[in-house]
Amino acid sequence: MRVIPAPFYALVDTAFGDDPAVVVVNTALRNFADRDAFAWHLRIGIACNGLGDNGTPTAEELEVVTRLERHLESSVGADGNAVFLARITARGERVLLYRVDDPEQANDRLQQLLAAPAQLREWEFQMEYDRDWTLAQPELDLPLQDPRVN
Repeated sequence: MRVIPAPFYALVDTAFGDDPAVVVVNTALRNFADRDAFAWHLRIGIACNGLGDNGTPTAEELEVVTRLERHLESSVGADGNAVFLARITARGERVLLYRVDDPEQANDRLQQLLAAPAQLREWEFQMEYDRDWTLAQPELDLPLQDPRVN
């Protein structure tokens, strides 16, 4: 049985170019010993509708997006198949990053959700084989690089 470390979150207020960005990173994965068990990188992008002046979601929009996020996470993370890596909110989008064990199971569940007639928001996903966790490194390194980490 795999032992997944208890999550430990770092909050980073940063920017992508001139646009503000808020990133939450599960830094417990930085030294995760069983990385081979989660060799797939899953990116889910959710389009935000209600945006404030700075391009970030309004409080009302965050409620809707968070509800969708919880629904997606409970589906993709069922049975310990995925572990949360990071959440990025910037440029009118919420991006969820996960590391996945069984890509077929995750794909099937996400395809079922996409096929549902009523969607809270438009969203899409991409999954790539990433045995060396190269795609996860920018987020895992971000708290080390940014002095504004909370």
